[in-house]
Parts: sequence; structure tokens; C-alpha cells
Amino acid sequence: MPRERANHFLLLATVLLVVWSSFELLFTRIWNNWLPIVPTLLGYAGEGLLLLMAAIVIFHPEIGRKHLIERWKNPLNKSLAIFFVFVLFSLFVNNVPFAQGIFGVRALFQFLILFFILLALDIPSRWVQRLFYIIIGLGVMQAIIGIFQIVLRIPLPLRNTEERRSIAIGEEIRAFGLMDSSNTLGGYLVAVLLLLVTYVFVYRKQISKKQMLLFSFIGLILLTGLGLTFSRQAFLALIGCFGLIGLIFRKNKAFRVMLYGAIGLGVVFVVGYALALMFLEGFAQRNLYTLDLSKNYRYLIVLSGLTVFTFSPVFGVGPGMFGSNAAFVFNSKFHQFMHEDLPTTMKTVDNNALYVLVEYGIIGVLLLAVIFVAILKTVGKMTSSLKEEHRWLALFIITFTVAWLLMGTLSTAWENHQIALFFWLFLGIAVNRYKEKETEG
Repeated sequence: MPRERANHFLLLATVLLVVWSSFELLFTRIWNNWLPIVPTLLGYAGEGLLLLMAAIVIFHPEIGRKHLIERWKNPLNKSLAIFFVFVLFSLFVNNVPFAQGIFGVRALFQFLILFFILLALDIPSRWVQRLFYIIIGLGVMQAIIGIFQIVLRIPLPLRNTEERRSIAIGEEIRAFGLMDSSNTLGGYLVAVLLLLVTYVFVYRKQISKKQMLLFSFIGLILLTGLGLTFSRQAFLALIGCFGLIGLIFRKNKAFRVMLYGAIGLGVVFVVGYALALMFLEGFAQRNLYTLDLSKNYRYLIVLSGLTVFTFSPVFGVGPGMFGSNAAFVFNSKFHQFMHEDLPTTMKTVDNNALYVLVEYGIIGVLLLAVIFVAILKTVGKMTSSLKEEHRWLALFIITFTVAWLLMGTLSTAWENHQIALFFWLFLGIAVNRYKEKETEG
């Protein structure tokens, strides 16, 4: 296959991966009663495509092979390499079964493969622009479907009615689009909103009044869909990332807009929260569960995690040994320390920050922090670029990194395919552009 055709195929496959990942409902548990094998096979379709893309990159005579070392050079390699050396050390020290450990690491770094694939490609600006429009279209579609789910009172896709606490808006009736949960849709819409807002922010001088009106309308639809997910973590993450970025760069008049936006969204959140508590019985009931610590599974998980953390606080208990799906699939010995009042249906620890701390320990967390510092340093240099595309990509990565990290403190956003894909996808594109800039310099 000629290089140009292979490059085109890999870019097309990347778009297909983005589109496919937004249809999580196709292979979730709600289909299990009809065709049990189909959800499993469809669930690995995206991963199969990713491995095919990696194989083409590695073995293509012009894209890969002897060219890979040069193409994969980037400022993040050193911090990534140090972390993965530590992972191997942790596997050895904690006597973790190799397969279990690999699946544990995969939970957080599955789309790191996509990052390196994109580094090896020639990425035209028109492709990035089309990808942006496709993602915005997917986000609008998901938000509209979510709005209709509220209007038609369609409950979340659980296995059966016995598992539901109440069929009410704000409790089991929340917008979930074509995702497997409302929190997944919430995180997904946060990513799409940030992509749209940063685009408008950077290209504002080139956008006509009609386009600005259209983008504003799209933003309103996305924000409405996000609100109807009743995902507190997603909305607070959106407010937090705008507020933090606006506060850090408050001396810049343009960036202060983000701070004002965070304040405005904060007011909307408080008012909306209060109204939902007063008028939506389901949402009020859900908050009672949150305040009752004996029923709040997130609180009970933290108690369980801190217990396991004390066994090996420095190096952790090993990847795949406590919180990721690997721990449940391989029936980790640490399950015996899970709180007895936790729901039996829970298949993962619903707190990325907690399980990363427990599995990787203090040293692992510090090494992960080094990776993110390297990422922010790299894209931070692109914010002063003369090219709007570079500034847009950099600003999105910065804002979404903050939102993504915040969401992971209350959910599994760091390993969620629909949300994590945005991070590694645009980081790959951004670092690809960074390398071009360095070459030109």
C-alpha cells in the first residue's frame, strides 16, 4: 500500500474509531438477554481496529519500520518510559500475575496506542477541521437524544427493574444518549463543549455573526443535554476547568472570559440544583442517598480503598489488583476488604483517583503527575504559536486535562473509552503539530 493511501486509511480509521466509540449502547448489558455474545464482540471492535492501525504503522515500509524511532520522538517519552519501568517493578514486587497487571495498566493507557499512531502520520489541517465538525455533530445528536429520553421518561439502561431505586426524573431517569450511563454522557458532552468553546475562543476574529449564532445555539443544546444528565461531577468539572484556567491567566483579558464563564455556570449550577431539589422528587431522593453515608457507595469505596492503601502506601499493591476491571475479572485477593454494604452489582471501583493511589502508591502517583506536567509544558509552548490551529489544540488539551482529572476523582472517567479517547486523540494531534513546529524552528 503506497504511503499516501496508507496515511489516508489510518486517518479514516481514526474518524471511524471516534464515531464508533460514541455508540457505547450498542454493546452494553441491555442486549445480553437477546444475543449475549454480540455485545462482547462489538465491545472489542474498536480495540481490534486500533490494533490493526498499529500494525500498519509499525510494518509499513515508509510510515513505520526504520522511520518509527524518529517519528515517535517527542517530549513526553522520557516521563512515559520512567512510569512504565516503575509499572514493571510494581508487577515484580507485588507478585502480580502478568496478564492481570497488563489489563490493569491497559485500563488507563489503552488509547496511548492511538497517540503514537498519530505521531507517525501526516495530518492535514482540513482533516482536523472535519474531525471537529464530526465530533460537534455527534455531541449534538447525543444531547438531543438525551433530551428526548427525559421527555419520554426513558430510564437508565440497567439489567432489570429490580435494580432500580425509583423510576423518577433525576434518579433513574437521566439523559444518557447512546452511552451506558448518564455520567458517561456527561463527561462526553464536557469534552465536546470544551472543544467548541476553545475553538470559538481562538478563532473568534474569523467567525462571522451567523456562525457565532449557530455555535451559540449548538453550545446551548450541549449544555442542556449536560444538565439533563444530572451528572454533578461533569458539570462541576466544566466549571472547575474554566475557573482554574481563567484564574491562572486572569491578567490576560481574553482568558478572563473563562473566569466569568465559570462564575456564570456556577450560578446556573446552584440555581438549577436548588430547583431540581424542589421540583424533582427523584433528584431529591438521589441526594438523600448521597448524604446518607451508610448508603453512599462512593464514601464506602473510599473507606475500602484507604484500608488497602495502608498495606503498601509507597509502591502500591500493583496494577490490576484493586480498582480496575482487571481486579474484578481476576478476582483479586483485595476484594475481601471491600465494604460489605457496597452493591453486589458493582464491577469496578467508581473512583479513578482512589484506585490509582491504591494500585500505584505514592511513587506511582508522583510519576503520573510528572507525565501530566510534561504534557502541560509541551502544549503550553503551543499557546503562543502564530497558528490558530496550534493555539486551539493546546488550549483544548489544557482545559480538558483539568476537567478530565477532576472527573476522575468521582468516577472512572480516566479509563472510560468515550471520554479518554478525546484526551489521547487530541494530544496526539497536538504533539504531531508540536514536532512540526520544532522541525521548522
